[in-house]
Order: sequence, then C-alpha cells, then structure tokens
Amino acid sequence: MRTPVRPVGRRITNEALYRAVVAARQAPSAHDAQPWRWQVTNGVLDLFLHPEPSAGLPGPEDRLATIGCGAALHHARLTLAALGWRVTTTRLPDPGEPTHLARLHIDGPAPVSSGTAGLARIIELRHTDRRPVTGSPIPPGHLSAIRAAFESQHVRLAVLRPDQILGLAVATADDGGLEPAGEQWRSELARWAGGDRIVGARRRLRLPLAHDGHDRAATFAVLHGPGDQSLDWLHAGEALSAGSLAAAELGASTLPFSAPIEHHRARDILRDALPDLGHPYLMMRLGHHATEAVRPLDRETTTASPSRPGPL
Repeated sequence: MRTPVRPVGRRITNEALYRAVVAARQAPSAHDAQPWRWQVTNGVLDLFLHPEPSAGLPGPEDRLATIGCGAALHHARLTLAALGWRVTTTRLPDPGEPTHLARLHIDGPAPVSSGTAGLARIIELRHTDRRPVTGSPIPPGHLSAIRAAFESQHVRLAVLRPDQILGLAVATADDGGLEPAGEQWRSELARWAGGDRIVGARRRLRLPLAHDGHDRAATFAVLHGPGDQSLDWLHAGEALSAGSLAAAELGASTLPFSAPIEHHRARDILRDALPDLGHPYLMMRLGHHATEAVRPLDRETTTASPSRPGPL
C-alpha cells in the first residue's frame, strides 16, 4: 500500500520561496533596474512586472523589462529545484492583469540532480565581461551545450558568421545622429568585426579602430522566437538565464545586446542573412577570456544589464 505524502509546512515552503527571491536578485536586467516585484502569499510565489508597462502599444522598454523578469523567474525556478522542491510554474496566470507574469507553487519534495545543483551554484559566479574576447574560441561541443541551454526555454539561438557581423557593422556605421548609447553599440560592433576591416568598405565608413583584441575568437548569435508578446519575452528572459549560466559553467562569458534589434537596417540584414529568423529578442557575444580578474559579487562588473542601446 502506498504511503500518503505528508503535506509540507507553510513555514518551510515560505522559507524556500524567500531564498528563491534572494537568488533572483542576481538575474540580468536592463540598466540593472530589476523591474520585478515578488509576492509570497499562502505558500505561493507571484512575479509581477514593475513598474507597469507604458501606455499604448508595448515598446522596446516593456520588452526588455519583461525579458529581465523572465531571467529572474528562471533563477527562482532553478534555485527551488536545487533546494529539492518540485514546482509548478504558471505563466501569465491572470489574463486580466498583464503585469502578473508568473506564479510558482511548491508541490512537494523532489530529488536534486548534480547538474541542477551545480548550475544553481553558478548564479553567484555568473558575470558579464565587456572586454574584447582574447581567449580561444568556444569548442563545438561546448557551443552545442550552451545553445541547447538557450533553446530549452522555447526560443532559438541563431549563430552568425563573421561576414554577417560585418554586414551589421556596415549597416549602422553611417547612421548619423546616434545618441551616446547608440555610439557605444556602434563602437562595440567595430570591435566585434575589427574596425580596420570596415574602414573603406563603403564610402570610408567612420568606425573606431580596434587594434587591440578584436573579438575574432568570439561567437555571435541572435536569440529569437516565434512571437513578440509578453509570453515570448518571458521565455526569452528564461533563455537568457539558462544560456548564460550554462556558458559560465563552461568558462565562457555572455554579453547580450539589444540595440541591434531596435535598428531597422540591422533587423533587415538579419532577416536577409537568416531566412528562418523569427522575432529577434537579443544579440549575444559568447567567448573565453585569456585572463579572469573579475570579482563575482561586484554588481557593476558581474551583472549583465540588458538595455536597448548598450550591452545587456
């Protein structure tokens, strides 16, 4: 005869939920704004978008805020799994409340795999390294594992060729009147592609030279999916978390950017180069660094900061 499962005390489940909230603070978000609000009620953890979306049609800032919430959601889910809990996650549980993004309910104890426990430990160590990639290229086996982690969250990761990166740089190089953050993205593109290879490509494009440490050992990719609504953005954020943690576990850094996705010429080039491209959410630079001098708990150094004009 099967032994009935004893209900878990509310104090124990609430403690686990609070630990998940603490871990979620490490998730990447635009401008490190942490655009989420958690609420623990009767053993249930609810995730809300905060502040509320802008009036009218959703814009880039709303999408990036929801992506940040998705990353926090994945951090919380992973933490609860590593603590030995089986959790039911309901996304967009209230159609009448668009800011209510997810609800997590602890169903009971569950075994913890070594992979889950190890990945949860990476939450404190994951970092964004904005230096040019100077280490060796990511091995194909590692890249496949990182890609699988991204794609485990209902999105796709399209890896770009160097000539496609060059096309993006050319597309944005002569776009005058960029705001300072836009100039930052253009400079980053030049470093990615190698500024000396772009100057003169078309009408002597004015791009900053990057003589030191061109990111030629980096891997560049686009995170994209089938839709462009709140649920899709939430999945994109969960993918950002899952892929970044998997990369960090393999000794690689992840630098996300959203600015190219907002640039209409860059989007057109991406769609021409990648016929199967869905709705793009973020661009990624993946790579190894020859040296590591990062303080894991320094928020300015270690936390990815998704933003429309600059690095996520």
